[in-house]
Order: sequence, then structure tokens, then C-alpha cells
Amino acid sequence: MENKSTFVPALKYGLLTGLAMIVFSLILYLAGVNYKSLWNLINYLILIVGIYWGMDSIRKEILGNVMSYGKAFVTGLWIVLFAILLSSIFSYIFLSYIDPSILTNALSDAQDKILAANPNISDADLDKAMNMAKKFTTPAFSAITGFIWNVIVGTIFSLIIAIFAKREDKTIA
Repeated sequence: MENKSTFVPALKYGLLTGLAMIVFSLILYLAGVNYKSLWNLINYLILIVGIYWGMDSIRKEILGNVMSYGKAFVTGLWIVLFAILLSSIFSYIFLSYIDPSILTNALSDAQDKILAANPNISDADLDKAMNMAKKFTTPAFSAITGFIWNVIVGTIFSLIIAIFAKREDKTIA
């Protein structure tokens, strides 16, 4: 049982998890919740539930209720990669076409923080700082950094969740 691939089933659970994360993000956006709100942390809860749900279902339906820690971790990692890839593609589209003002507001917030930290900053230095900040507030940069960060966090989640999702074969050979 253990040598069956979990790639395709993990793709399904990853895409479903990513879709749930996107829907929740849209609900928050339509409700007018600020992107800095703690409500956005619920997306991590959705990711955790999606990872466990996928691991547990794949173990039961595909692997005959036997899954090693390593197989559980790799399955969770595939789920994370697919969910976060879908979510990052959505993020890029959202920030590019649906509401680019989010990045404009982030740039304005950065300028306010620079001025608050150094009220006597020269115009030339402020322009340099803002030009640097503009490089980091693009839809592509936001999507890529979000992807990298969320894959790291998702990998940690998978390492932990695999402890609870694994089931060793207890039959005597």
C-alpha cells in the first residue's frame, strides 16, 4: 500500500484548499476587512484544515489506512504547494486588476512610516526610499514573496500535522 503515489490526490486537495482560501479572502475583501486585519489569519486555519483533511482522506481512501510519517509529510507538502500556487496566482491577478489600490495604499503607509521615523529627511532621500519601496510593492513581487513565505509556513504545518495523520502498519509480516 505504501508505494502508491499521493501526487494526484494531493493535487485535488491542494486545489480545493487554495480555492477555499481564495473564497475566504474575497469574502473579507467584500466585507471591507483591512488586509492587515487578524481575520486574515483564518486563511492559515483553512490551510491547516486542508492539509489534515487531505492527508487523512488520502491515507484512508488510497493507502488502506496506512501512511508513514514521510509519506504524510510529502502528501501535505504537495497539498501546500498546490494550494499556495493557486492562491498566489489569484493574489497576482487581484493586485494587478481587481484592486491595485491595495499596493498604492501600502506605498503610502511606507511613506508615512519613513516620515514618522525621520521627520527631517531630505526630499532626495525620501525619493530614494520611495523608489526602493516601489520596487517591493508590485503585484509580482507580492505574489512571489507571499508564495515563498506561505510555502515555508505550510511546510512547517505539514511537518507537524504529519505526526497526527500518520498510521503505521500494525500487521505482523
